Amino acid sequence: MELLDLYDRELKLTGKTIERGQPIPRGFQIPIVAAIIHNDENQFLIQKVAARKGNYYATTAGHVQSGETDFTRAMLRELKEEIGLSATKSELELVKIRRYEYKFTFLYLMKSNVPVEMLRLQPDEVESVKWMSLDEIEVLCSQGLFNRTHYRLLRDCVESDFFRK
Repeated sequence: MELLDLYDRELKLTGKTIERGQPIPRGFQIPIVAAIIHNDENQFLIQKVAARKGNYYATTAGHVQSGETDFTRAMLRELKEEIGLSATKSELELVKIRRYEYKFTFLYLMKSNVPVEMLRLQPDEVESVKWMSLDEIEVLCSQGLFNRTHYRLLRDCVESDFFRK
């Protein structure tokens, strides 16, 4: 059983938790972390989510577990667990915090040229990973195969000053 901390609209811990998968009570939010990973060839590391989890394409993201108050460390944990990518805090750049009705997403940008063959995927979560151009991702999106929320996060990164560095 995975527990998630509940936050108020000001991103303050409330001391309450819920079990993952349960409806989030009105007026509360949960934190999510997401990473957009890009390489020197202007491609993005995209994962195909395992069939039992939805069988769509997305970026690496996940829930912040109860007790995790350092969201950057939560993102590092998700990268390691889902795709076997080891990184450091200094490699992640916080681009923005995107707010939704029941969650807020800490969006990170990371530069990496890791070969996909070097990654160790968590089979329960991720079917495959590949480097893709923005045009290829947009084709997947137009076919309804790429998670729309993750696409918006990707666009947030591409349009940010951090990406232009």
